[in-house]
Amino acid sequence: MIQLASVFAKPLLGKLGVSDEARERFVALQKAVTGDTGTAWIPLSRPSATLDFSTHRQMPSDIHNTGEIGPEKEPVTWKEFVWTSDQTIKDCVLHKISWRFYENGLICLEVCGSKDAVGLDGSDLIGHRLELRDDTGFLIGIWAAAFLIVKDTERRSFQTSTEDDHKLLKLHFSKLAEQQTGIAFRI
Repeated sequence: MIQLASVFAKPLLGKLGVSDEARERFVALQKAVTGDTGTAWIPLSRPSATLDFSTHRQMPSDIHNTGEIGPEKEPVTWKEFVWTSDQTIKDCVLHKISWRFYENGLICLEVCGSKDAVGLDGSDLIGHRLELRDDTGFLIGIWAAAFLIVKDTERRSFQTSTEDDHKLLKLHFSKLAEQQTGIAFRI
C-alpha cells in the first residue's frame, strides 16, 4: 500500500511545484517514519526514530467516541479521539484531527488543515503524532503521519490509514484512556 501511494505521490509533487527543499524534508521525514528513503510519501505508522520537528503544538484530545461496525454476529469495536480546537503552527492551521483505532488493528487518521498565502514557504509538511495510552497512563505506542500542504490552501482534509498488528494495542484496547495527547507539527 505504501508503495502504491508513493507511485501516485511522485507525479503529484512534481505538478504542485514543490521545491527541492520540501522534497528533502519529505525524504528525511519518511526515513525517520519508515526507514525507507526511496519515495516522497509519509504514511501513517509507528515511527522507528524520533521525528525531527521544532515547530509543534501539544494538546489533549477533547472528544472521545466509541462504537461498533460490521455484521451483527461479529461487530468490530472502534475508539476515536478528536481534537476540534484550531492548532496554529506558524502559517499553517490544523482545524480538526481525528484518530480512530479498531480492535482488529485498523488505524485511521484524518487531518483538516489550511495554509495562508502570506508566508514565504510555498509548501509545508504538516502532521500529527499520537501518544496512545491506557487508563493507567501506560504508553501503548506512538503513531504519526504527515501531509504536504501548499500555500493558499483553505480547509483541506487529508486522510490515511494502516493496519498494525501491534500486540500491546490488542491487549490494552478495551482500557484505552478517554483522553489522549497529540502533537500537531510542521516540518
